[in-house]
Amino acid sequence: MPKKPKSTQKAIIITGVIAIALVGTVAYLRKVEGGLRNVFSLSYWQDHFSGLEMYRPSVAYFTRGNDEHRDVCFTFDDGPHLKGAPLILDALKKEKIHGTFFVVGIRVREHPELVKRMIDEGNEVGNHTQDHYRLDTLKIQNVKSEVRNCEINVERACGRRTSLLRPPGMRATHDDMLLFKSMGYTTVGWNVGAHDFIPATTGKVTQEMLDDMNTTPAQVAQRVLENVKPGVIILLHDNPVTAAALPTIVENLRKQGYGFKTVSEMLAQLPKPIHIVANPVATDQYAFAKFPPLPVKKPKTVATTPVAPTQVTATKK
Repeated sequence: MPKKPKSTQKAIIITGVIAIALVGTVAYLRKVEGGLRNVFSLSYWQDHFSGLEMYRPSVAYFTRGNDEHRDVCFTFDDGPHLKGAPLILDALKKEKIHGTFFVVGIRVREHPELVKRMIDEGNEVGNHTQDHYRLDTLKIQNVKSEVRNCEINVERACGRRTSLLRPPGMRATHDDMLLFKSMGYTTVGWNVGAHDFIPATTGKVTQEMLDDMNTTPAQVAQRVLENVKPGVIILLHDNPVTAAALPTIVENLRKQGYGFKTVSEMLAQLPKPIHIVANPVATDQYAFAKFPPLPVKKPKTVATTPVAPTQVTATKK
């Protein structure tokens, strides 16, 4: 059998190497956020090799954990709701894991005992603004008020400050992000969503609202388990449907060898670790220097009643 020319042999070898490289690239990209769409994305590769795909120091933005660690992070938005938070906390406690709760100030004010329980049981509490407005529709001074008023309510509920923040809907401008950083916050994104949110409401969650979710615990679990990868931040919401899905999610992830971390623990596992205290204790000196004191309720026999401190309310542009 005649030998192939050396030029043909070289072409075959080069073609084989390119094919192997492409297959390896495709296989790798299937495991990272964004999947195959990142193959031809210059910005993705720039961020990937600089480490910015996980954390952007210019705006203190945490986008996902280190995929070298087989861990995931549970985050719970929009609470605390009386119908959801206690059940979620019960499930986390039973499974002996912790989560990070991004709470809304007006709901913290309604159920401060739930925020205190979150902290007491080893979870983290983050700032999800006072009224859950889309921050990119607000003036910058109102954005600051939304963040600050939520922080005030959390501190009054549990005596802790907040260092983590997630803007509602992840809607925030670059200037907003710079503001968060200047206020001492790390902004936290997410990678896997369960589509388990309750339709927009500023009041109490009703059974009718839960019915309008049009989702089941099995569907919530499926959406998470089908998309989970090492290092992802999982977006869940504070409601009883999600609480019912948690045992199934945890059981299946454990079978796959996953561990569970809070946001601050994931930050500490980055290639360039970021060390923060999610909820530092607020000393009396700090609290009263930064925020007005809590109103003191007087006995009913006293004719006058105290006036609560004025709270800045954000208004839309």
